[in-house]
Amino acid sequence: MRTTQTIYYLDDDIEDVDFFKEVAESLGHIVKGFTDGGRLLMTLELKEEKPDLIFLDVHMPILNGQEILEVIKRSDTLKHIPIVMVSGAYPKKLVRHFSELGVNYLMKKSHVHDYKAAVEEVLNSYFDDEKEVG
Repeated sequence: MRTTQTIYYLDDDIEDVDFFKEVAESLGHIVKGFTDGGRLLMTLELKEEKPDLIFLDVHMPILNGQEILEVIKRSDTLKHIPIVMVSGAYPKKLVRHFSELGVNYLMKKSHVHDYKAAVEEVLNSYFDDEKEVG
């Protein structure tokens, strides 16, 4: 039986945040959406209860996904949280780079139908099997 997990999702496009939230909640999860990386980091620092998984959009204004990833991976209280990086494209060089930084999964944004299937695949494989995404 699947248990409800808490997921943080960061994307500067509010429509993408809302769409992700709709898909993840339909699978029984709780989603806290963010459109500002600084706000996500502040929430991570201040909230005692941490999320079970964090999705980070690569291309963000001010603090991009990689910068936020680096802050999370340097933190003793946050570095254990699995991270999924989300982007419209993943050249091989970028995939290798994110893997070296400790990303657990890379998810490509694509058309709405494919994106929904990708979100479902990531969440189902991670939470149903209770293993690291990858």
